Amino acid sequence: LMGIETNFGTYVGKMDIISSLATLSYDKRRSEFFTNELLILLKLIDTKQVNYETLYGSWAGAFGFFQFMPSTMKNYAIDYDDNNYIDLKNNKDAYASAANYLKKIGWKKNQPCFYKIDLSNDIPKKYLNVSAKKLHNKNKLSYFKKYINSINIPNNYYDDLIVAIITPDKDIIPDAETLTPAYIVFSNYEIILKWNRSLRFSLAVCTLK
Repeated sequence: LMGIETNFGTYVGKMDIISSLATLSYDKRRSEFFTNELLILLKLIDTKQVNYETLYGSWAGAFGFFQFMPSTMKNYAIDYDDNNYIDLKNNKDAYASAANYLKKIGWKKNQPCFYKIDLSNDIPKKYLNVSAKKLHNKNKLSYFKKYINSINIPNNYYDDLIVAIITPDKDIIPDAETLTPAYIVFSNYEIILKWNRSLRFSLAVCTLK
């Protein structure tokens, strides 16, 4: 996540996020959202949970190595090093906060994220997902095995887990074809989609994790 969001912390943004949120609050398309984020951030500053002098980030108001919005900071960020404020540009606070976020939204540490697979040509097209908006036609891995020529999973360890099949299109992976590349994705993959609803993003994060 950190690698994709901020190039491993090398670029976290230079915008004053208080000003960014105040400006975006006037955008009629998402005024309520950004106004609420601004008010949350001001409350975090007022209660000294964050240091306002450090609050430089993205034009959209996201902050730190993992680009947390103020509401995410409020609900999931942790003062891991016990210095009495949360600094999401500090490795200890940032990593602990990201881990806490993933845990709270349902990440299962003993389950996989995805496996690359070789699909058989007779798989019905209805089982193929090319969008991240909503993965459809999910089923147990054991059900899909009849459509899979090869998969590098030991024994039948994950057969009872619910999975979906994704086949990213050419906009995501150049030279993609209808059935290749293809991936079996588990619930942890969908947890990453809650962070950023992009097949490309989730595949990259799951690869780097």
